[in-house]
Amino acid sequence: MQDSKPQDAQKSATLTDNLEAAINGQVPLRVGDVLQRSWDITLRALPMMLLGLVVLMIVNVIVSTLGQALFPVDEMELQNHMGNFAAQNILGIIVLAPFTAVLTVMALQNARDGKAKLNAFGRAFQCAPQIIAISVISTTVVVIAAVILGLLFDIGGTFVALLVLVAIYIQFSFLLAAPLVLERSMKVSRAITASFLMTNSRMLPILGIYLILSVIVFISALPLLLGLLFTIPMSFNVIGVIYNRLVGVEQLEPQADSATEQLESESSTE
Repeated sequence: MQDSKPQDAQKSATLTDNLEAAINGQVPLRVGDVLQRSWDITLRALPMMLLGLVVLMIVNVIVSTLGQALFPVDEMELQNHMGNFAAQNILGIIVLAPFTAVLTVMALQNARDGKAKLNAFGRAFQCAPQIIAISVISTTVVVIAAVILGLLFDIGGTFVALLVLVAIYIQFSFLLAAPLVLERSMKVSRAITASFLMTNSRMLPILGIYLILSVIVFISALPLLLGLLFTIPMSFNVIGVIYNRLVGVEQLEPQADSATEQLESESSTE
């Protein structure tokens, strides 16, 4: 992939506010555009995103070690330790969600042609309760789906295949919930609903984007895993670009303009 030309409108940030149109399924999403744009912004923002990724990996190691110490699980007797296994996963979700959100904030900054900054940590932790809630809810929905499928099908190939498909669908449906909280300070319920409506109206392009991205990540891992230094940050930037292409940038009227309009209105009534 080559760097995009500045004059190409499709390869620059979307600066209009498209939230309502995106919820109504009226905003297009192009697979090639999203992938190219994600690659371009990855190249220029790589150092800061690698910093966020390193922090996430370190925290992941600490959480895994702590989880195993607090809730030991013997893999040979997993059925006898399901409670501890669940506790480990819950601990991971709660602790890692805000650090994952840091990379999401950076991706959102990149996608609107800003610079990824250290203030991403502050914004992510400011929204930590909402981000954790979204992660817990999405995981709970997957678990409920697994229970329902378990009641309908015997544990086997069909069950696993359907569970994977349902889990992928749920993850894609929640894809923009965290960005909406981080960018627009939405309530969790509203963010999840808006994400569901937007992603489901563009599910085929999103599936295409992530199918190609999976191939790119797999290929990049082959030569000594060095390519992952680019493709993992790119994976986060894909979320930022999808959000920017669909939702755009919130337009806030300057307070000065509102004050001017009020003065003009008062003068006209006198």
